[in-house]
Amino acid sequence: MDDDDDPLRLRPSAAKRKRVTSVTSKGVASKTLARGGKTSNTPLSRSAKKRKVSSSAIVDDASSATRVYALWRQDNHYYSGTVYLMSSVSPPRYEIHFDDGTQDVVDITKMRLCKLLKGDNVLVLKGQKAVVVDVSRFDSDRVATVEIDNGEELDRLDLEVQDIRIASRTLNSAWTNRTLAVEDVCPVMRPHALKNSPSPSKMALGSAASTKSARRLLGKTGFVVTMSPRVDEWEKEKDKIMQAIKGVGGIVIDNWTDVFAMEGALSQSGKRWIAKYDDIRCVVRNDIQRVFLLSDDYNAKPKYLIALALGIPCLDTSWVLHSVGDGQEKDWQQYLLPAGLCESLDTRVSQLVDFDWGNSVEYLRDVTGNQAALRLFAGKRVLCLAPDYVPVAKSRRNNSDADKAKEATRMVPCIILAMGASSVEAVPDVKYASAKNLSEYHYVVVKDRGDIGRVASGPNCVHFGWVKDCLIAGRLLPLPQD
Repeated sequence: MDDDDDPLRLRPSAAKRKRVTSVTSKGVASKTLARGGKTSNTPLSRSAKKRKVSSSAIVDDASSATRVYALWRQDNHYYSGTVYLMSSVSPPRYEIHFDDGTQDVVDITKMRLCKLLKGDNVLVLKGQKAVVVDVSRFDSDRVATVEIDNGEELDRLDLEVQDIRIASRTLNSAWTNRTLAVEDVCPVMRPHALKNSPSPSKMALGSAASTKSARRLLGKTGFVVTMSPRVDEWEKEKDKIMQAIKGVGGIVIDNWTDVFAMEGALSQSGKRWIAKYDDIRCVVRNDIQRVFLLSDDYNAKPKYLIALALGIPCLDTSWVLHSVGDGQEKDWQQYLLPAGLCESLDTRVSQLVDFDWGNSVEYLRDVTGNQAALRLFAGKRVLCLAPDYVPVAKSRRNNSDADKAKEATRMVPCIILAMGASSVEAVPDVKYASAKNLSEYHYVVVKDRGDIGRVASGPNCVHFGWVKDCLIAGRLLPLPQD
């Protein structure tokens, strides 16, 4: 519940930024915490001084209390604040007074030492991704210098700590050296009544308007574009979307394999292809920090299915058009398409995605670490059995219409790999399979329902339509009955 008697004040707009020009953003934290006071940040090279008591030492002055980045659960981001009033539960929970005046009770596991380091990936202003480049003034003034790469040039800003937030995915991956133990925390003794305040994310965090001239709307954003079969002149419509993307700094990606390596290895004179889930990795590209799939509607094409399997949001093309038309990026969550029509359930199903997708470069660097991805075939060994399922070596590919028509079918093993299968094998005939007995595979995938029994048989034999329905439904469905 919001406290109507103490509304959250918005931050004044930041000064207009120019290329490689330092500006200090003035925030509201000075009204909450004493400015210029020394913080009790614990050096990373050693733990805080151990105390003889099992609980934390208690101080009576906020300037001497432990400063932390703590989780604000409503938007799953970490904000700077001061530790107050330890609770007696386990794991320990503390009252955190955030720098914008809001308060909450937070587990110690959801707190990190308020210590920015050079090279840290952070979020600033209206959710722009930035990198910390200078922390020489952090301990004395709580100011850090960050650099924003907007795709054309670098903007360098001096920002106060309350104007910098941390994405959960970034913190969990890169802040393991800033965890806290109970004995490291010095809370303020003087208790204050908790106020259920608006989220820290609602504060103005600088003025977005002042950055528009220096920032391309969709800079550093990659898009895989696919159109549903129902679109008339879909190539013309797709070209329109691609031009809109390029016009605002976005990057058009031809295929997911241009971003995520899933090559696998060919053997048996090109008759056997094997890939492992652990081999999926991001292809390093300095021009992309996040990716999305765009389409006019849901479809069952390989690009769409791979995005579903990896937990990459599939968005309506109107997201780009509306963002371009309004001159500011719209919240992409409002433009999510259905996962698709699950024919087995005769139901259109929604996507399951992380609503914070893209706010950290870790989503791209470690796509297999996306916790929202279902990984329905996790730990499973899968055999894909059909001549068209075997990928072709790059040197043997051509641009003929016949070869392009087969390319979609050749992506089936990659779709299954993206669904979390520990190992995927594709062969044109049973005799090329690495296992002598098909029962050694958790699933044997054939093209059509009629191929069950004719091409392969057994309780583990399924057709790709069943695999696709499982992916769309977000769960393993009953095995198809012959």
